[in-house]
Amino acid sequence: SSEALVASFVIDAHDGRDVAIFDVPGAYLHSEFPEDKVVVVRFDGEFVDIMCDVNPEFIPFVRIENGKKVLYLRLLKALYGCMESALLWYELFSTTLKSMGFEVNPYDRCVANRIVNENQQTICWYVDDNKLSHKDPAVNDEVLDKLTERFGGLDISRGNEQNFLGIDFKILEDGKLEIGMVDYINECIEAFGEKIDGKVSTPATRHLFDVNEFSNQLDDDKGDIFHSVVSKLLWVAKRGRPDGETQDAKGP
Repeated sequence: SSEALVASFVIDAHDGRDVAIFDVPGAYLHSEFPEDKVVVVRFDGEFVDIMCDVNPEFIPFVRIENGKKVLYLRLLKALYGCMESALLWYELFSTTLKSMGFEVNPYDRCVANRIVNENQQTICWYVDDNKLSHKDPAVNDEVLDKLTERFGGLDISRGNEQNFLGIDFKILEDGKLEIGMVDYINECIEAFGEKIDGKVSTPATRHLFDVNEFSNQLDDDKGDIFHSVVSKLLWVAKRGRPDGETQDAKGP
């Protein structure tokens, strides 16, 4: 949760902890589907050729359906896009952390802690993106080495200035924390594709909730941009600027 992530960064700043940000490449593919779970993927056209180039043992199983080459394969590993994959990865990753002495937080199941050398070590994760902290950098090194041994090479960033989930976190020398999403907001403005240089005192104009039935619909390209930018701004409102979610008695 956003609250747990920010709270943990505040603790990191207050305690002067060493912070490591890392992700596990191809995280889902480390998880295996249960033997009693059968998930089949259908490949056709040029994707059949690609799969057969990767593994020529698939060639005898290629079929022709409606004039197109078709190949059916059973998934052995969790694949991005499958509903169960996220749960399989969570179970694998959390079990791995527990084997290292971490205890999952009962209020947020994606936060875990353990005590090492009389100091708390915390890890927070969002799917395959992780934040690890402890006062002693060597203690973090130990965890990172074990996770590398288990899951392969990790993409690791260390230091007091980090970007995590699009949020910029900066631990200051006085034990305070600075949070911002300026770069992410600039990406939203750039993606919008139109000049934005005006100033307003509030976005709540009188016609904010009025629907103009005579306005022209956006074309497909502009519609895609609109939905993408709105989704990005919702992420900003949820993660870095909760004041953007201000509500009153009448609703948001």
